[in-house]
Amino acid sequence: MSDLFRKEALDHRSRALFGEVVLRGPLGSWVLTILVIAVTALILAWLFIVDVQTADGPVRVIDFLLSGGRE
Repeated sequence: MSDLFRKEALDHRSRALFGEVVLRGPLGSWVLTILVIAVTALILAWLFIVDVQTADGPVRVIDFLLSGGRE
């Protein structure tokens, strides 16, 4: 049998016996990742878009939080 098949062909066939490597996570991990990214994006958008009413007038939420609520 050693002369019947080439060494490369036998090596290729023996690697196939171990299965194919698939680098893919489970669906639940992808859903959780997308959910976390979406919630983070919404929070960041809220910080920079929404205004709060202060004694000096409307102020963006991020500015209000960074000033310690003293505006």
